[in-house]
Amino acid sequence: MKLPILLIALVAMVAAKSAPGRMAARYDHFRIYQLTIETNLQMEELKKIHEHISVHFLNELGAVGNKYNVIVGPLFHRALEKTLKFLEIVYEVIVDDLQKLIDESSVGDDSQMEWETYHTLDTIYDWIDQECAAHDFLECKVIGQSYEGRDIKSIRLSKRSGNKAIFLEGNIHAMEWISSATVTFLLNQLINSEDPEMQRLSEEYDWIVVPMVNPDGFVYTHEVERLWRKNRRPNGYRNESGDCYGIDMNRNFDYHWGGAGWNIDEPCDHWFGGEKPNTEVEIISLQNFVSSFEDGYIRSYMAYHAYGQYVLLPYGHSNTEFPPNYEQMKRIAAAFSDAAADVYGSTFTYGASGLLNYVVSGAAKDWAYGVKKIPFTCTVELRDKGTFGFFLPSNQITEVGLEVTAGLKALVNKAAEEGIFD
Repeated sequence: MKLPILLIALVAMVAAKSAPGRMAARYDHFRIYQLTIETNLQMEELKKIHEHISVHFLNELGAVGNKYNVIVGPLFHRALEKTLKFLEIVYEVIVDDLQKLIDESSVGDDSQMEWETYHTLDTIYDWIDQECAAHDFLECKVIGQSYEGRDIKSIRLSKRSGNKAIFLEGNIHAMEWISSATVTFLLNQLINSEDPEMQRLSEEYDWIVVPMVNPDGFVYTHEVERLWRKNRRPNGYRNESGDCYGIDMNRNFDYHWGGAGWNIDEPCDHWFGGEKPNTEVEIISLQNFVSSFEDGYIRSYMAYHAYGQYVLLPYGHSNTEFPPNYEQMKRIAAAFSDAAADVYGSTFTYGASGLLNYVVSGAAKDWAYGVKKIPFTCTVELRDKGTFGFFLPSNQITEVGLEVTAGLKALVNKAAEEGIFD
């Protein structure tokens, strides 16, 4: 995810009771500032802002010439604004109270699965179990357990033998709730939609779905810290606040691992890629599951993330090296972008992630392409472009699902035209 950068002033955090024995972080009166970084000097000073304001970077710093969103607690509003004015950084307050925005994207009626609100892990998994019991064309497996012992569930939809497969991955980053909401929306369309085109796609292709790669982190975002990104394994390091937890699992795949990325070597930051690749049980389980299928069966791998509205193609580790079939991949991504925009006007930019987004190593899509030789892989960064970001209100879930469904139809049809499934 390229934009924005979120900075969290930790000392202004207030806590409220959320679950037995746990305290949920609150962000009452935290503001989101949108900064326009125009010079290298401004970028260098932004990187050092934690030296005089207690902050926590949650997203990678990108290039000069972009807008970045920053979250700052009420104790530091004045200090931040004074610093920005001194540095001649143009800024705008786009959210005056982050907690209100978080509340708008919180879990509503969690009694049954639907796509008008976000849901807990239990409700998502109950729905998967119900669908698996109701349809004999679904094969459902637990592909492994997380560090804290939660199941990682998979669903394989296959209505006829001989099909090639499309793989959908969700919620590798805990805080990106719209990811699993969208992946389950797509799965529901494939299972239950009466739309003839969706029915055709469910007949002519097999679909393999892992909607929740990071169940521990996801539960943690519901019960303790809405802004958590990584998994929850203690990584063996400490800082002044205590033990450091988690690995950014989309930096832990063994393909050009560790070559590039903002703070991937900082154990207590949210992008820590691990001391070596393939250290996380969740990632090993996912890789083993993908590798359990015959070579050549899975022809497309799509990972769903938030946010920015991108279709990001390999490679992430370089902005000068591109896949041999990069032009073909761009044509396929363009089909998604055009069709998605037709629904509500949401524009999706497409191209190599190292070129469009930022250079970073160890991502799932690059492993799927570079190691497993799957000919079309991508990361789909969902809504929006920064106004709500990770806290997309729940009243947009269905709209996101519909525009992505339209994009997915066009993508698969274009991929077929391009010979991806041959």
